Amino acid sequence: MRIFYVYKINSTQDQAKALSELHLEVVSFWVQCAIQTHGRGQRGRKWESELGNLYLTGCVVKKNVVPGQLSVATGVLLANILKAHLEKTGGPTDGAIELKVGLKWPNDLLVNGKKCGGVLIEMAEHIYIGIGINVHNHPENGPHINMPAAHLPTINRECLAMEIMQNIDEQFLALQNFSIVQQQWWDFAKDWVNAWHLREPLTGDVIGVDSLGQLLIKNSNGEITARHQTFV
Repeated sequence: MRIFYVYKINSTQDQAKALSELHLEVVSFWVQCAIQTHGRGQRGRKWESELGNLYLTGCVVKKNVVPGQLSVATGVLLANILKAHLEKTGGPTDGAIELKVGLKWPNDLLVNGKKCGGVLIEMAEHIYIGIGINVHNHPENGPHINMPAAHLPTINRECLAMEIMQNIDEQFLALQNFSIVQQQWWDFAKDWVNAWHLREPLTGDVIGVDSLGQLLIKNSNGEITARHQTFV
């Protein structure tokens, strides 16, 4: 896959869309930058994009992909990669002795319960997989921050980026046996669900994700409902 690197742009997601409209001979590619001036997260939230962190978007052409499955599978892939890197390097980010990787539905990557990254899936003729990870620094609390944040100073940003790009196809292979992805996602998520801050309050207990990547919630009567996420 070709990599387009730009030092400063509005967002890797928008740049990837612009490049795909040029009908490049390269069907799949990545866009990476050092600074985003208009980075965004889920539901159009602003993504603070200071120098030193990881910002990239993969553009791929895939047919018959369920967006919710892809979002969950991307989170699991990132969590596994990050876990492996932290096991090699160690080094707490916030005074803690041990760093534990977690996931928050629908698209947040956690370390010790604090947000250190996120995924933004947008689908049209192409699939755009936007990834942002706090490596060198993290934003402080503010109007665009919906939960405590953390960063990962012991991680090499470029090594992390390269490993993500080299292993991105694992997501699509994993979709063929999504039950394994569902279990891995729950293994990363189950210890943190009580601390989640969702747009709509929970009215029961989170018990996992279903075959479409929707969040499963069980109420006091034992009834299970599924909550879906919105994709552009």
